[in-house]
Amino acid sequence: MKRIAFVTLGCDKNLVDSEVVLGKLLVHGYNAVVPPEEAEWVFLNTCAFIRPSCEEAEAWIRRLIRLKKKDPRKKIVVLGCYVERFRERAASRYREVDFWVGVHEIFRLPDIISSGKRGVFLGSSPSIYTHTDPRILSTPPHYAYLKIAEGCLHRCSFCLIPALRGPLRSRPISSVVEEARLLEKAGVREIVLVAQDLTSYGLDLYRQRSLPRLLRALGEALQEDTWIRLLYLSPEGIDDTLIEAVASIPQVVKYLDIPLQHVVPDILQRMRRFSSFEEIRRRLEKIRDRIPGIALRTTFMVGFPGEEEEHFLRLLDFVQAFRFERMGAFMYSDEEGTLSFALEPKVPEEVKERRYTVLMEAQRAVMESVHRTYRGMTFEVLLDEGPLWSEQGPFFLGRTTKDAPEVDCRVRVWARGVNLQRGQRVVVRITTTSAYELEGEVL
Repeated sequence: MKRIAFVTLGCDKNLVDSEVVLGKLLVHGYNAVVPPEEAEWVFLNTCAFIRPSCEEAEAWIRRLIRLKKKDPRKKIVVLGCYVERFRERAASRYREVDFWVGVHEIFRLPDIISSGKRGVFLGSSPSIYTHTDPRILSTPPHYAYLKIAEGCLHRCSFCLIPALRGPLRSRPISSVVEEARLLEKAGVREIVLVAQDLTSYGLDLYRQRSLPRLLRALGEALQEDTWIRLLYLSPEGIDDTLIEAVASIPQVVKYLDIPLQHVVPDILQRMRRFSSFEEIRRRLEKIRDRIPGIALRTTFMVGFPGEEEEHFLRLLDFVQAFRFERMGAFMYSDEEGTLSFALEPKVPEEVKERRYTVLMEAQRAVMESVHRTYRGMTFEVLLDEGPLWSEQGPFFLGRTTKDAPEVDCRVRVWARGVNLQRGQRVVVRITTTSAYELEGEVL
């Protein structure tokens, strides 16, 4: 029995990769998942989208090297996007690492390490897992991520993902549906569909956008009370067919995550994003008209090269006027290898930080206002954590359909006088609200 540790950095798509790799390792005789300090083999699945994620990966690598110096028998395996981006440069810098495995080779990991040949393994044949691959879930047992495609067709000027992850590879509808069935059978009550862009699904395999077709197949295959959540939809890929599918399929929760990045045409053009923001705005308004009560989530970037104060103020005005139910933001990171790396003028770091703070404060005010309208309303809440305790008594933390795992708001559900358990769905009346948390009592 070989004691292993698995550390995953970055996005939920990375998490799915780690779960599949862990399943393959356990099939090949590795076992007893333990903390890195106790492991014979430590696997680090990395992100390298922007500089902060690279710094996080490097901090972990240095930490693991320190552990190896205390126990020279320990093996270190670094996987994923950091390897794909820095390749031999990383291997020469951190010579104590035994194996460097890029994103296109991670599913061959058991064969690579069993060969005993240390080095950098990159591969040239992009792949994606299937429902027949073993997978060990690391999320709470009541929700799971399901990756329906890998890679990206878009060429946004600030983004390294196509270079790191490769072109679009969609999984067959039959494979996605079968995995969803297996997850549901295992007790998963919320299935979160993920990809670099869900709306591109099927363009390679079926020569047309096929997400609505996939959703209909999932709706027919799954129980009506299983939640299906959609993360990462490119705005230009949202058409009437997709809107109708979200509106009409009972299992699809009324929540869409649509990263916009910006709203000013000049900046969008430099980003190589969609051509007409007004058209995108009309689509967003159509979604709200067709699906009353839907939660729209988006992400904006501040400090892109050439963003002037006027551009930022137009973005700020839009955020305050449109009132997204959920929103995130991040500061532009100048990454070598992207088209935007050569763009001028650069926005100073202190200006980016100020704009980020102002934008998020504006969104905080929006969410406080939106949440005040929830007082006295009832919502179905999926309980993620608990029981927990406070001076006011026991409680659970959960989410409504308006909130995705880990990134959105939570509901504090008081458990006084009721028997609750994690993974349960309960109807809750909201009593207290703030910008990022609701409180309520079970009916």
